[in-house]
Amino acid sequence: MYIRVLCLLFLSSVALSEANVLQSTVNIKKLQGILEEGLKSKDVSTLYFAIKGFKLLNATIPDVCEDLKNAKYDLTNIEHVFYFTNAAALSNCRNILKPDVLPTPTQTLDKKDATLQELYYAVFALKAMGKGTIYDKEDGLKNLIQLLKKDDSPANYGYVFALCEHMGCGAWTSSHAEGVLLAADESDSRALHFEGGLPVTALLLGTISRTYKSLKKPSPLNEEQRYKFANYITGRSVSTPRGAALLLEAANALANDEPSPISITIKGKKYVTSESDSVEFSITDIIGRPVRGLKPEEVIAQSATRLADDVVVLSKQPLTQKPNDPTTYVLNLSKIKAQYGLYKISLSAGSKTANINVAVLGEIQVGSLEVGIGDVDGTTSPKITTITYPNKLSETLQADHLQKLSLKFSVRDKFNKPVSVQQAFVRVAPVAAGAPDSLEAIYVAEPSANTYRVELNVGAIAKHLNYASGAHSLTLYLGDSAVSNPIAWELGEVIFNFGRDANAVGLPVRGSVASVRVPLPEISHQFRAAEARPARAVSDVCACACAAPLLLLLALWARLRPRLATPPPSALLFHLALAGSLGLYVMFWLRLTMFETLRYLAPLALLTFLSGHRLLRRLAQDKAQAR
Repeated sequence: MYIRVLCLLFLSSVALSEANVLQSTVNIKKLQGILEEGLKSKDVSTLYFAIKGFKLLNATIPDVCEDLKNAKYDLTNIEHVFYFTNAAALSNCRNILKPDVLPTPTQTLDKKDATLQELYYAVFALKAMGKGTIYDKEDGLKNLIQLLKKDDSPANYGYVFALCEHMGCGAWTSSHAEGVLLAADESDSRALHFEGGLPVTALLLGTISRTYKSLKKPSPLNEEQRYKFANYITGRSVSTPRGAALLLEAANALANDEPSPISITIKGKKYVTSESDSVEFSITDIIGRPVRGLKPEEVIAQSATRLADDVVVLSKQPLTQKPNDPTTYVLNLSKIKAQYGLYKISLSAGSKTANINVAVLGEIQVGSLEVGIGDVDGTTSPKITTITYPNKLSETLQADHLQKLSLKFSVRDKFNKPVSVQQAFVRVAPVAAGAPDSLEAIYVAEPSANTYRVELNVGAIAKHLNYASGAHSLTLYLGDSAVSNPIAWELGEVIFNFGRDANAVGLPVRGSVASVRVPLPEISHQFRAAEARPARAVSDVCACACAAPLLLLLALWARLRPRLATPPPSALLFHLALAGSLGLYVMFWLRLTMFETLRYLAPLALLTFLSGHRLLRRLAQDKAQAR
């Protein structure tokens, strides 16, 4: 593929010095858009989660009473009743709740085989209608514990914790929360979640957080658990109101925890130039709010290290909080904007530290470039042609398979200081119209003492160019992740003559590029010819030889005909069984499988053995009497 220019590849990479700094936050704007779309739905569950999401965002909930009234739901389904009643309670539409909603949750509580999920739906449906008072809390908790013993999944613990939150038995929750948190599943050693995914994780984190706050106890989550749960939440992608509401519930539980997980990320452009010498950083909690208790003077760039030589160029520089935006901090890098390269910024916010890579972009220029053509063995001095950027060669050069082409150049910044670049290479490609990209070749320029060199042995590069002698273009490409003006310089043309090597692989002479794409000989498959059949006489002799045993048997039967006039039962059974075996052998070749043949042969073989044994004993007795 033809390479036109080198673009800026380096954007930003954040290497966390500790595992307790987030690399991203929850996208609140995206979630709010999903929730707004959910309010247009006619499905009662979608409306419930959309309303709940708005409540979690502390946003104004529009008037949805008519939409709830006309929503689709089944009054005999306890889950639908839960969604309908709680959506009405959250949106201040309790006046739409009629007495016909009450029987289903009441009957669910009376069921002997009700599950914890059904009890959760029933209790909170009654609570939404103002009828969820639990009178015997101790007895109710005992019943919940008995159900939990039958199935102690994380989801059921979440339902019990939520019911305890309502019943006022938060002490039981606090005594079991730490054990439940230890049962969370870990993925990639960086994220925690519960079996059941986001719904169960949101339910447990939300109920545990609210319970501990009501008890005025410190959170049972340690710092590692907070950040691992936060990594799971920020790594989730949702597209439905249900997913958005659950994600907000889990994120809010962590954001309201003490201390809250924080995110340190670069904001906007990830580089500085001579015209712009500052970089902005965003320091927020998991939902994008300012970090509680973080003072502006606690945000400091502890150091800036140039990656090329590990030299520290900046130390203990405070950041400036952006006016009217308490989450954005500005770092001024005017001290190093003239020092082109990549830098690692060690940024601290309170007790948290993150290492962030930033590029200081600079302009590069190519010094004079020397193009030389000489003998491979060096017997003669090469002919040197010098050109300056962006000019081309004034004439077309020529080189054969006994010569080599060399290029030598230097790269400097705008202050005329030698610099090195990450990408420096030369492209050689045919100039003929319609030349395929597969004929091009790329050669890396190797740095040496502040210069770059490329040496091309014409005879050796012939195979890379498919031995296509003729005019070829030379293009120099220079680029770097910290360069603002990558260079693509067309140097000119060189005519390569690969000599006899052009025919070494049996290809046609490369007078034109079109000869490279010639059709290959057509492949026609031919089956092996049938072998000659033997003469008719040979076939007849072989057939008679195969039939000889049968003919011999018939002849013997003819000789024993007087004895067979009144055969004994054993003789008759033996010959019938033997004939049946021969017939079964014929059927095996015609239609039966091996297993079917064995199944039929087993009783015939037993009958042949018994009758034959009896026949032989009788013949022996007759022979003894005849003596």
